[in-house]
Amino acid sequence: MARSSSFSLYKSASFALAIDALFYAASVLTLVFCSFRFFFAQKFFVDGIGSTDLRPLFQSVPYVSIVTVPLLVFRLRSFVFDDSLPVSPTARFCSVSLSAFSAFALPVLALSAVPAFVYNFGDVDGGQVFAGVVGVLLYGLCAVSFVALLFSAFPESSAVPLLLSMLSLAVVDFVHLVPLYLKVGPVLTFLLQKISFAWHFDSFGKGIVDSRDIAFYILASLLFVLLSVLSEYKRTGRKVPRLTFFLFVVVAVFSSLSFDRIYFRADLTKARQFSASDTSRSLLENLDSTLRITYYRSRELKDLYPQSSDVAEYLQDFARLSSNVTFELESADAEKLSRLKIQGRQIQVNSKTKMEFVSVYSAVVLQYLDKQTIIPFILSTETLEYDLAQRIQQLVTENPRRVLVLAGNGRSVQESYGDVVPFLASRGFMPEILELDDSLVSKIDFLSADDELVVLGTSALSYEQSSALDSAFKRGVPALVATSPYSVPIENEWKVSKNKGDTMLPFLNSLGFAFGRSLVEDISCFPLSMMSGEGETAEYVSINYPLWVSLLPQDAAKQGMTLFWPSPIFPYNDVRPLLETTDYAWLQKESDSDELPFLTDAFNIPKTAAASDAENGKYVLAATNGKVTVVSDQYFVHSMMTGFISGQNSVDLRNFDFLCSQLLRLRGDSKIAELMEKSRTVKSLYKISDSSEFVSEMTRCVAVNFVLIPLIFVSAFVFVFIKRNRKVKNEK
Repeated sequence: MARSSSFSLYKSASFALAIDALFYAASVLTLVFCSFRFFFAQKFFVDGIGSTDLRPLFQSVPYVSIVTVPLLVFRLRSFVFDDSLPVSPTARFCSVSLSAFSAFALPVLALSAVPAFVYNFGDVDGGQVFAGVVGVLLYGLCAVSFVALLFSAFPESSAVPLLLSMLSLAVVDFVHLVPLYLKVGPVLTFLLQKISFAWHFDSFGKGIVDSRDIAFYILASLLFVLLSVLSEYKRTGRKVPRLTFFLFVVVAVFSSLSFDRIYFRADLTKARQFSASDTSRSLLENLDSTLRITYYRSRELKDLYPQSSDVAEYLQDFARLSSNVTFELESADAEKLSRLKIQGRQIQVNSKTKMEFVSVYSAVVLQYLDKQTIIPFILSTETLEYDLAQRIQQLVTENPRRVLVLAGNGRSVQESYGDVVPFLASRGFMPEILELDDSLVSKIDFLSADDELVVLGTSALSYEQSSALDSAFKRGVPALVATSPYSVPIENEWKVSKNKGDTMLPFLNSLGFAFGRSLVEDISCFPLSMMSGEGETAEYVSINYPLWVSLLPQDAAKQGMTLFWPSPIFPYNDVRPLLETTDYAWLQKESDSDELPFLTDAFNIPKTAAASDAENGKYVLAATNGKVTVVSDQYFVHSMMTGFISGQNSVDLRNFDFLCSQLLRLRGDSKIAELMEKSRTVKSLYKISDSSEFVSEMTRCVAVNFVLIPLIFVSAFVFVFIKRNRKVKNEK
């Protein structure tokens, strides 16, 4: 009977919401706010910025809930204080909270249209979607219970608890941010983090289901319901069962402590980005002695950035993979770390009276036998497994990854390719620069299969130097060669010229890498922002430039990449394709003019195969035989070209990731390469390359998420309103 009465109350409360304008207003607000924040505030549709990472969508819900949840509970206030209902206070508050929670969940589930549309633009991680939805629903249950408690404390007023609950919900959502602006002690910081609703939601948004966060939301919800019941007992003058309340609090506290010690973290992301792979397990199994991992972290960093806690927990889980690994978390000591040649990073901290910058540390030190290696600064787990694995491998094998970098086109490695050496060093390689001088041949002759070569351009190589490189390739020296039959004076004008007397191309041809005398163009290309017009009519316009080919994600380039003025490679013998265009690429064949063999003007160049009077096809832009990889673009890691394709606040490193991945695979470290690729999950909007198709899909996305779905809720309200009015008239 009690169960039936509770369910009847739940239905009555839900019906009250279904016929009330506040429910529909809150639903529309949730839909529009979350969609706007994801698509427009995060610049989803802006080229080079838009990302399929759904964290901004899920993180929008706590913001809008500050308004919507109190409005939903406010509508059910009459049920909270209705003493005539034939149910116990516990059943009453549970029924009312579940009713408000159902109303909260409905527009949240309607937001599933957002990842559905995002999938049309790029890859969506199903595990992240599932974890995010679970986290949002748990947050909603906790928020509803909390607001219901506040309403139960003010039986004589309706406006006061409404405003107070909005303010209080804002506080408990973001109280963990207080240490960012005020200096507080470690104990208070810990407590602020523990009671913050949004802090416990952070892992869910990434795609991680953590039992400690689940326990927090469930225990907090039960506590709020119990406190609401106690408030109701006090209001009606009934005796408060203090023993029951005391026992519940004791159980909740001890349960919370237990969950902090015994817990699970399920990484639901597709790439298992936050959990160790079989490659790491295999490396640790080969340890003959103890590997000591020490994480030095500044207290300020722990207080301000929850990501650093992810690093600590990942390292702790990593150490559990083998009995030969120990892990220790230490507070950063500036003097001690300076002796290890570890430098801090500056972060801004605001106090009550001033703004200041402090040095923080987040360094990982790995010690094995008498050897040591350091990750100087790490703030997230994005590349952590790769950083650990490649360093552990070098500690165990004592085989450094030596890479010789040569600019064979006459340019300077330091000036034209200035980012290559530091990037390789940051990825665990030992890069050295080879100069294009008389000693080059003798240096190449001393190379062994343990060394690697990166050759950027070949037009300035002499026959003797090209022959020495060919001999090195045949000795088994791994190499990546970036070259083509053409050059471009990129600093001045983009006029392609023929490379006359390139002595390296015949040697590459003999290995199975044949170049076509043409340039590849593709509808999947980089959009240039260029000035059009003169004087007052001048304006920046976006122009698709088919000679800068945007390669879609593929096995060798998980995130895709961009090549500049590439030529087609026609592989034969044991050479296999590595990077390919879309099926809608075409060739611009070389003309008879030595001065202007190709049309390269961005405004006048045809943008399709049909306009070029050419045939569509798929073309190979990079190929490999397992020891030598050839890329038909000598500028793909050029500093200036990297700047062209990078955003204002980010650097496009996809070409550099490809370079590192190939160097690892050429030396037989394909498993380590997979770890690096694992950290670079594809979040770009790569599926639609045609600008008109992109605009069309964007229009459809906006129409559905900002018009159609909210209109469904509005229409439902209009339908209910009309039906209710007719019923009232008929009764009269």
